[in-house]
Amino acid sequence: MTFFTNGFVTLQTPKDFDPIPNKGEFVELSLVNPNIPMTIKFSTTPTMAGLPEIKNAMEEQLEANPNIDVQTADFIAINDDIYYMIISSISTKESQIRRNEFMYVQDNNLYSFEFVYPYADAELDDFYLNFIRSMEIKKAKYILTDDGYTLNDDWFIISLFFMIQK
Repeated sequence: MTFFTNGFVTLQTPKDFDPIPNKGEFVELSLVNPNIPMTIKFSTTPTMAGLPEIKNAMEEQLEANPNIDVQTADFIAINDDIYYMIISSISTKESQIRRNEFMYVQDNNLYSFEFVYPYADAELDDFYLNFIRSMEIKKAKYILTDDGYTLNDDWFIISLFFMIQK
């Protein structure tokens, strides 16, 4: 069993997935499975918005793009938490890509999971949910300030703790 941790969040990484370089300031983990093929992206972002505001902004943004077809967009309970879920497909001339996104807000931090693959497969539902259920939040990564946000001051102490535990 392989785990990802950044000192703030721990996730159990799925079997047969390899890490790839992160793209984006807030991307914590990017994985790819060349056998399926599927990519997974996990991000943490500071936010002042709650899930209802995020839902409205996401739906407005997706509706403005004619290449994206939203199949499902709704709130869903995972463990004891409420997530906002969007299942969509993106059509290009060459292919159609399925994208499942799950978003959760706690302590002004938005935790986002994105699963992208080239086909629709309802049998993967347990796969997504098991990956999301494995998330353990140790401490909020970002603290909102008057000037925006800052990295949680306890980050260094948390990192040392995890290094000592290895």
